[in-house]
Amino acid sequence: MKTRKKYFPKVLVMTVSPWSDKIASGNTISNHLGGWDKLRLSNIFLRNGEIDNKCCDKYFRISEKEIISSLFSKKDLGVEIFNKNFKKKKLSHQTSFFSLLKNYFMRKRPAFLLFLREILWFFGFVKTNKLNKFIKKNDPEFIYLVSPNLIYAYRVLLYLHKRSNAKIVVFWGDENYNYKNYWPLSILYQLILRYYIRKTIKISSINYAASEELCNYYSSFTEKEFKVHYKGISFTEPVLKKYFQPLKIVYAGNLLYGRWKVLSMLSKAIDEISFDKKEFELLIYTGTPLSKEMKKSLNTNNCSVKQSIPFSQVKKVMKMADIVLHVESFKKKHINTTRYSFSTKITDCIESGNCVMGIGPKQLASINFLIRSQSAIVASNYNEIVFELQKIALNHKTIIEKRKKMYEFAKQ
Repeated sequence: MKTRKKYFPKVLVMTVSPWSDKIASGNTISNHLGGWDKLRLSNIFLRNGEIDNKCCDKYFRISEKEIISSLFSKKDLGVEIFNKNFKKKKLSHQTSFFSLLKNYFMRKRPAFLLFLREILWFFGFVKTNKLNKFIKKNDPEFIYLVSPNLIYAYRVLLYLHKRSNAKIVVFWGDENYNYKNYWPLSILYQLILRYYIRKTIKISSINYAASEELCNYYSSFTEKEFKVHYKGISFTEPVLKKYFQPLKIVYAGNLLYGRWKVLSMLSKAIDEISFDKKEFELLIYTGTPLSKEMKKSLNTNNCSVKQSIPFSQVKKVMKMADIVLHVESFKKKHINTTRYSFSTKITDCIESGNCVMGIGPKQLASINFLIRSQSAIVASNYNEIVFELQKIALNHKTIIEKRKKMYEFAKQ
């Protein structure tokens, strides 16, 4: 009897940044689509940068530099990239000015600059013959998107939908709908963004979200069903290991939404309990550009910031750690942004097989998940951080027990 061959629909993955496993959104997509037939995957992305994944061979890039150039030339937008044997490809280096501007955007997201970029994309996204040929050649049945918080990205998605008539599948990793602050320009930007989010949800065939809370939130103002979609992991029963001082605490992820200040708080707490010997060492792996203030706060006697590394290396680093870390900011504006989000870093932490520590407000979905698990060390203010560190320093039994409990919880 012949076995039926599995059918993989053609999927066009749309991303803002290049599809890279070094960044959270990239390795989440690789996790979701890693088992797909790579010949039936293609990717369109909207920024310069480095491609770094093993899932896809066909790419089309439209950079912001090309968008600006298109305002003054008749040249068609974008470039097609095909890596048959997959080699990491660095795409046209940005000038120092563009690099500095990008770093500032990532940290501050000032509304007037966001609007300036939207204006450039509105008038610059017009010469699309190359893009149309790429869409026609790959003929996608589905367009897959990890939800961004940029208006122009949704406009490009709607264009791709119109040109291909493909069904849309969206993974909502964060709550991008609510108002984050109340400056007039920010309110206007969010108002327009909300319009495009609602429009995207309306035309989408499947909507996934990162947590139950996020599903419930988006369902509350739409008539659509949202399904929880966690990041998949592979794990085994934790083996016995010996712990030596200083204990290594590892954080691997971005430092946006005030997370760097929580890591600075943790570094200060480590200092406070280290009287005559170094009890802990905090290692941070991130691709987030650092400001001078961030560098000063995070590069200390017990804390050091490393460059971003491929996700395969992140997994190795986390396995070799003693404690793996998830943090969220205590500031109200950041709480509003991350309230319903479930960080994929939590699943990476669980997969490492090490003790998981969470620091952040209890009302956040991610921190509440760790509390409910009863398998992680959780601290919700500075005094609790100090208390938990002191407890671990006095007796390593705590982290041994938490490892075992997390394994049982993850199995369930």
